Amino acid sequence: MKNLLIPSTLELDTINAVKVAIQQSKGKSCTLFLALVSEIPDTYSTATFLRNMKSELTASQKNVLEYCRELVTISQNCSLKIHYQYGISTPLVKNLIEHLGIDLTILTPSYRNAEKRIHNQFVQILSNCKNPILHLSSNFEEQDLTKAMYLEQTKSRLQIEDLQELIPAHFDFRIVSQAKIFNDQNPEDLELLLNEAITKNKINLLIETRKPKKIKLRKKNINTTEDFGLPILSLYEEIA
Repeated sequence: MKNLLIPSTLELDTINAVKVAIQQSKGKSCTLFLALVSEIPDTYSTATFLRNMKSELTASQKNVLEYCRELVTISQNCSLKIHYQYGISTPLVKNLIEHLGIDLTILTPSYRNAEKRIHNQFVQILSNCKNPILHLSSNFEEQDLTKAMYLEQTKSRLQIEDLQELIPAHFDFRIVSQAKIFNDQNPEDLELLLNEAITKNKINLLIETRKPKKIKLRKKNINTTEDFGLPILSLYEEIA
């Protein structure tokens, strides 16, 4: 990994995201970008506009940011940069990812469930970009991601053979299990089967694919695979 993007509101789980990012760097030179996104101030006054753009961090947010800086300093191979973004759009986000050279985006539970519309919109735009996205789970404990299960959707064009070639070029974990997900499958039966496979194979990461979707202004993104309490690596199908 060369550069990683972590959208953040500086909640405590940002610390977990930074820890995971450092792990994924595998000792190689890497830049972590903490993206702090805000609405563009609605005012005609230049002075008011500039004043509103300089929003102060709370004491808790400052503590989280300071801890993240300490973690990066200890790593010795990573650097941390804060990217302040005011207003977003699909072209802007895609250009930002290209300009910063982002290889992986890490999303925390607090950011996915953030109440502000701009944060939700940012998540949806990122989902339509081609970069891999690692969704951390709410009960995620710091650990190396070594064994993965591929959850193959029935209409997915990405086969496990494609993944076996794609994954080693970007990640260190191995795909040790696979499950095919059918649209008409009973959720309870699916959960039982997946939990059994996860326990048996000591799975600590799930892999799923995504396709571009129309952006809708809703408060929460719903992902049923989050119920398994494991990080989820979401791959854009066209990257293969």
